[in-house]
Amino acid sequence: MTTRFDVAVMHDFFVDRLVRAKRISSFAASLDRKARQGGGGIHGVAQQDIKGGNAVNLAHALAKLGLRTLLITHSDTAHERILLQPFEALNAEVRVKRKPPGLTVAIEGEVNVMLGHLGGAGDFGQSLLTEVDWEALRGARVVCSVNWAANKRGTQLLLGLREKLGSRAVLFFDPADFRDRAEQFAVLLAKARRARLADWISLNEHEAVEAARLMSLEVEGPGEACAILSRELGSCIDVHSASRCFTSGCDGSRPSRLVSIANLRAEPRRLTGAGDVWNAASIYGRLRGFGDSKRLVFASTAARLYVEAIDPAPPSLSEVLEALG
Repeated sequence: MTTRFDVAVMHDFFVDRLVRAKRISSFAASLDRKARQGGGGIHGVAQQDIKGGNAVNLAHALAKLGLRTLLITHSDTAHERILLQPFEALNAEVRVKRKPPGLTVAIEGEVNVMLGHLGGAGDFGQSLLTEVDWEALRGARVVCSVNWAANKRGTQLLLGLREKLGSRAVLFFDPADFRDRAEQFAVLLAKARRARLADWISLNEHEAVEAARLMSLEVEGPGEACAILSRELGSCIDVHSASRCFTSGCDGSRPSRLVSIANLRAEPRRLTGAGDVWNAASIYGRLRGFGDSKRLVFASTAARLYVEAIDPAPPSLSEVLEALG
């Protein structure tokens, strides 16, 4: 009997090295100064290697919340242990395609700047999926395709998911930072405007405003972008930022109703991966029937716990519920 999953996630696995800097500009100045000295070492820079990638982070956070999770990703044998270890003892299945992981150096200060080598994350199309994979995807309540920005076959993958899974499937899409591929993303948005490719789209505030611009829509800020994108694309839209988060079109209302909450102030130890934890908690809330405001609060709380935690791990369900009181 085929296992039915709450959520299926694909595709990217990265090995992330976190480099902590008080300010990005000061760190860049240190690099420039050392280079002008002819090179050499800069000591006292805190660093940490962790598993990463939007898909891996999202799947791990979903499983930590107790959802039955399928992750379809890629790795070589040398890095597979880093990938698999966090999922041990969780209600998750990881299916690994033989392509090398991506590699990222994430410089974290007041913002995070990521230097990436894509590996197999840049070439992950629907041809990698077997009939066994498709059977599992058909049984999942939500199917997530993330990090389109890194994947040259990302549009092909999204189109293939809709074609193979049909209009009844709930497709969740987080493109990640597409601004370096703005022209290709504009083409994808035009396709989505004509036919709904994704039922549910999650963006940060910069991506939301840029997506609206690419569609020649005039917006003032992420809240208006959220509402207008939902109307134009006919999809549920979530937008998250450090200060506020927004949602529109997720409760089935027409015209779309914009809901917004202010995030509680956080003292972050990291930023990389926070959006993936937010997405996981948002998906959990929607599957559990939370109203929009409650879902946003739940997602915001989970993300805050993650960025403030000593260890870079997503919170469990009990930890989020305890924080909510």
